[in-house]
Amino acid sequence: MEAEITKELIFDHLSNRTTPLQHKQIEEWLSMEENEELFYRWLEEWEKINPEYLPNSDLLIQKYQTFFQQHPNKEISNLPSSKNESLVTERDKYLRLALVSCFLILLGSVLWQFRLELLHKRYQTSFGEVKSFFLSEGTKVTLNANSSLQVPRWGFGKYHREVFLNGEAYFSVTHQSNNQKFIVKTLRNFEVVVLGTEFSVFSRNRGGKIILNKGKIKINYQKAKSKKTLHMNPGDIVAFDEKNQISKRKLSETQNQSSWKEKRFIFQETPFTDIALLLYETYGLEVYIDSTLKQQKLMGSFRAENADEFIEAISELLDIQFYRDGNKIRFTE
Repeated sequence: MEAEITKELIFDHLSNRTTPLQHKQIEEWLSMEENEELFYRWLEEWEKINPEYLPNSDLLIQKYQTFFQQHPNKEISNLPSSKNESLVTERDKYLRLALVSCFLILLGSVLWQFRLELLHKRYQTSFGEVKSFFLSEGTKVTLNANSSLQVPRWGFGKYHREVFLNGEAYFSVTHQSNNQKFIVKTLRNFEVVVLGTEFSVFSRNRGGKIILNKGKIKINYQKAKSKKTLHMNPGDIVAFDEKNQISKRKLSETQNQSSWKEKRFIFQETPFTDIALLLYETYGLEVYIDSTLKQQKLMGSFRAENADEFIEAISELLDIQFYRDGNKIRFTE
């Protein structure tokens, strides 16, 4: 039976606490390309918890110099000046070597800690912020609030076009003459593969969603231990739940799933619990709902520039009250 590779097992492996059998199982797991992004995410998390030892170079050099000042070698001082000068020169040489060694250790540690930042450029939005930008090969990206997109600094658009999304974004992909694929990877064990088209991708803890507006795209995803592929046509919506179960349906004429680009919110029989999740993901608010409101559903649309306008609109549409204390808010009848 194939062993399940978990974050805890990877943490043990990075801390040199795994058995030879587990080590082999992890190597086999890492040989599969679809596991690489998840491994690097866990590696980054482990490094934040277990920062590497960084030597205090200044303190080491100061101690080194103090030792020679407090413990002069009498035999050396009584030697002829030529030999004494030779030994002093030799001591300076070792001091320089120590300085260089400390510098290289420090530089290596810093580069290791920030290798992801060095290899990738990160686009990021804060709570309530929507940002649009162009990638180097011409693709336009609109990033929703509380989202990030990592793009390789080197080779992007020349040898490959792979980006990593955490959150939600709308892509208008530029088609290239060599038909190079554009791939959006996520933490939810699915990736979107396209040539040139317009689509949006949502990937957060509560699930994932892909909406295709123009062109055709392919979804690669993991079901149990099998790799699956699904093709999408314009107007298709593919959703993944928390357990990565997939569903597919058509976008109705009245729906506009990328209206968030204009900070417009559209609700069609949307449960209040989903609205609470939206407030958390978009504005970072902790939402508490009275039990009498949990079954309420919202129908309507509005535009909100910020969290205050969003909350006011919800309150008016449902004719309810709210109480806010910092980033905590409670809705009540």
